Order: sequence, then C-alpha cells, then structure tokens
Amino acid sequence: MFENLLGQDEIKSSLTRSLEQDEVPPVYLFAGPPMSGKMTAALETARVMSCTRSAAWDCDCSDCIRHRSLVHPDLLILGKRNHPEEILVAKDLVLRDPSSSSLFFFVRSIRKLLARFSPVLWEGEESKLSKAAPLVQSIEEELATLEEASTIDPARTKLIDALCEGSLSLEGLAPELPPVFMIRNMETWAQLKPLGRRKTVILENAERMQDSARNAMLKILEEPPESTRFILLTTRRASMMSTIVSRSRVLHFKPRDEATTKLIVRRVFKNDPQAAPETLQEFFDAKRPYSSSAARKHAELLTGLILANCDAATNSTKLTEKGSKNPAPGTSLALVEAALDAKISIQECIDQIIVQTGSFGSKDKAFSGSFVQLLQAMLSCFAGLLADSGENPLLLALVDRWSYLVRDASKEATTYNRNPELLLKVLVDSCIHVFGEVT
Repeated sequence: MFENLLGQDEIKSSLTRSLEQDEVPPVYLFAGPPMSGKMTAALETARVMSCTRSAAWDCDCSDCIRHRSLVHPDLLILGKRNHPEEILVAKDLVLRDPSSSSLFFFVRSIRKLLARFSPVLWEGEESKLSKAAPLVQSIEEELATLEEASTIDPARTKLIDALCEGSLSLEGLAPELPPVFMIRNMETWAQLKPLGRRKTVILENAERMQDSARNAMLKILEEPPESTRFILLTTRRASMMSTIVSRSRVLHFKPRDEATTKLIVRRVFKNDPQAAPETLQEFFDAKRPYSSSAARKHAELLTGLILANCDAATNSTKLTEKGSKNPAPGTSLALVEAALDAKISIQECIDQIIVQTGSFGSKDKAFSGSFVQLLQAMLSCFAGLLADSGENPLLLALVDRWSYLVRDASKEATTYNRNPELLLKVLVDSCIHVFGEVT
C-alpha cells in the first residue's frame, strides 16, 4: 500500500500502521503545503479501507479497481481544487507517452473534477447543475470511449483534446467553496450503510468553508457514523476551526525536497528531472496558459491602481507611507509606485487582463478558471498588505472589506455563473466605493 505516494515516509508509516491494526480514527486532518501528496494519501487510505484482499496497489478486487478509477460508490470527494494544472500536465504526458499508465493518470485527473459534481452532493439543488449536467454527461461518455482504447491513435488524440477542453469548461462551474447544502447532503449520505466495508469522505481545502458549512461539518464530526471515515485536507492548518482540529488526528505533510521532486518528474511525468524546477508547484504552473506569476502580476497592478485611485480621489496619501526610498515589495507604497510607473488606467488594465485570459476562458477554454486564479492572487496580495497596515487602521479596514468583495465575486462566478468580465469591473468599482464609505 501507498506505493504511489512518493516521499512522506513518516506519513506512510503512520497510515500503514493504523490501517494494518484497524485503528483508523473517525477523522483525519492532512495538513501541509500544496503538492505534498495529501490527496494521494487520502485516496489511497480510502482504497485500502475498502479492499477485501491484500491492499496492494495492483490488487484486482472489485473495490480496488473502482477506487483506482475514482468511481467507487463508497467514496465522496468535495471541496475546491485547481484541476486545470493536473489535467493539462496529464494531457501532455499521455500525448508524449501514450501508455496505459499515462492514460490512467489522465482519466484519473478528470475524474477528480467530476467527483465534485456527484448527484449525492447536489441532491435537492439540481437546478444549480443545469449548466454543468450536459457537460458532465458528455465527459463521462467520452471517458468511457477513451478507456476502451488500446492505443492512442489520431482519433483518440482528438478525443483527448475534447476531454481536456470540456474539463476546463467544467472547472469554471465548480463551486469555489462547498455550500452548506453539500455538507448536509454529505451527512445524509454518510449515515447510510456502505455498499462495501467502509465509506470515506474527502474534503479538500477544508479551511475554505464558510461559517454555516463549518458549523454543519462540526456537527457531523461530533458524532461521526461508525462506518464512515472523514479525511480533511488543508494547506493552512491555522485557519481551521480549533473544534474541528481537536476532533481530528493531524498528520503533517512536509514540502517535497528537490530529490523527491526530480523522482516524481522522472517516474510519474516522464520528464527530464535535470530540467525540472525546484518544486512541483512550479512544474505544474508552467503548464498553465495563465500562470500563477501572471495572475500575481495582474493582481498587484490592479491593487496598486485601486490604492492610487483611492488616494487621488481625496487628494491625500492616507493609504501609503511617503518618504521611503526603497519600499518593501507588496507594500501599499510599492504597489502604487509600480502602478503609476506602468502609466495605465484601471480600465486599460482590466482590458489587458481580459485579452490575456481569452475573456476568462469564454473565447479560449484553456483559460477556464483564470478568473478565480486572479481573485486568489488578489487575496494573496491583500494578505501582504496586512503586514503593511499595522499602524494604518484605514488600510486594515479596507483590506478586510476588499477581501470580502473578492470572495463574493468568486462565489458569484463559480456558484451562480455570473459573467467574470462584468464581475471584475464591478469588483474594482466597489473597492474604490468602499474607500469613500470607510473614510
């Protein structure tokens, strides 16, 4: 077991010991940085708990076969994940190395996305699936056709392209945060008897739940069903509710070192490890048409323009500390100076972002999800401003309000399918308007 989890030897030993002794706790919390193997470990734990034989990775029992394909009825996955990175990397892999293992990796990457659209999670809210449902069905049918292929011929290559494009479109319809109705539907499902040995619920990015969803989750974890195990994944353990953490057995995943990264790049992705970046996050990010660095650059420019516009509106410097010759990167002054040096208006900046992201995926599906990427980069940029706001209560208040506006825009885009171009313009206008309210 855990043959597919490279690195994290202490984690593997701990999980293996618990599984072999049948002492798996009701709730696990896997905490660690992105790309540290948390989801791999969670999926493998779920498979082993269902296995009726030796639990080896290549076990051919029906439960293991369905778990490896991510179609087991006793497995439920929810929570936000950046699927485009993995799907694009998997597509590149299967086209370069058309082997059964590469095809398996590609199909599995798409099924991680499809899991977020399980009818179990959306029961009673089917109307919200109206736009996604036809796309989910189409992808499922295309996957079935692809899995029947013994070789990757030109026809199959076109099918892979279609699956990739469809999946990137579907990514934009996945909720940014798990709504409370999903948590309650999950609770109902978890209380039902498993078809096999045990049910497993995997909640990714658990720290991103809103208060209502967190409270609903806490209620489940207070009295978890005997036949169900919960595995929560987080990159920010400090942001988790203390009452949830106290009910969990926490396993800390370490960042993968350079040697492990090169091993994964060579063995899993069949790339030259010598040319690999230092981290897997950089390796995946390089495959995206809209990279994290591009999103960060746009977010900083937009934030700087908003800050400059707010101060200009009152002919003041309330949001920036003047007099520093070398302002620290990410501070309000540094962002404003960079924005002014760019000699660009807010509208021109927005127009550039729209062009460079293919209208946030509406004109080029490869950029699906880029709007959420930009918003996440803005939140990261705001977080950097907090360190600059210790003696500036106005900036502190604004960052709090702006962060709320960004999260609301993300919800509007992912849950209600609002036009991201319009949402961005409204967001920027709202950020500037809030300045007038706070002052």
